Amino acid sequence: MSDNNSSSNNIHTKTVFIFDADDGMTLSKDVLNSDGSLIAASGTKLDMDMIAKISANHILEIEIIDKDYTEPVRPVENDNSTYYEKVRNSKEFKAFCKEYNEGISDLKSQLNDIVNRNADVDVDELLTYPLSLMNTYSNKLQMFDMLHSLRQFDDLTYAHSVNVALVASIIGEWLGYSEEDVHVLTLCGLLHDIGKVRIPRKILEKPGKLTPTEFEVMKAHVNEGYDIIKDKDIDSRVKEACLLHHEKCDGTGYPFGLTSEKIPDFAKIIAIADIYDAMTSDRVYRSAVCPFTVIHLMEQECFSTLDPKFALPFFKNVASSYIHNNVKLSNGETGEVVLINDRSLSRPVIRCKDKFIDLSAAPDLTITSIL
Repeated sequence: MSDNNSSSNNIHTKTVFIFDADDGMTLSKDVLNSDGSLIAASGTKLDMDMIAKISANHILEIEIIDKDYTEPVRPVENDNSTYYEKVRNSKEFKAFCKEYNEGISDLKSQLNDIVNRNADVDVDELLTYPLSLMNTYSNKLQMFDMLHSLRQFDDLTYAHSVNVALVASIIGEWLGYSEEDVHVLTLCGLLHDIGKVRIPRKILEKPGKLTPTEFEVMKAHVNEGYDIIKDKDIDSRVKEACLLHHEKCDGTGYPFGLTSEKIPDFAKIIAIADIYDAMTSDRVYRSAVCPFTVIHLMEQECFSTLDPKFALPFFKNVASSYIHNNVKLSNGETGEVVLINDRSLSRPVIRCKDKFIDLSAAPDLTITSIL
């Protein structure tokens, strides 16, 4: 996040990552789509619907008016950092990191052999590492906290692939899938972005918005990935997930613009895990986003780009994982999550001292951080 101070009119602006945007922020610059069409004009006051709309157009950064540039714009990030620092300081996390780092190194070697040497896909060898992690942490909240607490990795593609594999396997378990199908989902996650090995790193690691040309190069990773594994002796659902995990149920995805009924189930599940990890992971240009904020943003997509048959159970289980956790609200109050609202999963009931606040009936309040 960077500052751009304008002294001529005493208006100070700030560039923020879209997932760090808040209700009430005011745009200082027009937000344009890749084709130059206007999404939101300068002076627009943001609400969660507008934030979701901008995000849906793959715009990562916006410019806002910084009304008091001498004060931190997002103090709640410190609250989230405090929570995740507690996780990072635990013995369990240190053990997790050791195994995780070793596994990333092994996965990088295995994927590069497949890409560069046309090696066979050794399914058992690939699955050994993520299944070991899953068996170590039966508590799903603990697993999510471990993933959210990881720092930026140089080999982001490989770390992201492991995270998607772990999240997808958890989704499969929550959906009641057989062990065999959970293993296939895990393999889908590991291989879904294998095509990114062929994408230039300067595009993969660019923190700001991609140019239209760069975005076309990035989109090619699904075709590249499919080309790499199409003739391998692996479950066909893995190949489909690799090629189709960026398709959207409303037909606005790529590479084919398929609608829901034509997108395979496993590709839909990988899409959910892919988006969730991208939005909750620590990145160079932002801190990890509060899970309830992510659920809210993803709920906006649930009945258009994502399949609610898979998305809603995932959101509910993630939200329910934080029951009895303390949170901070946008009005500064803190309290305990005591009940999840099925019709508004990102807005649970919070117990604040001697009162209960039902966020589904308090539209002006939001959860800003986990404490």
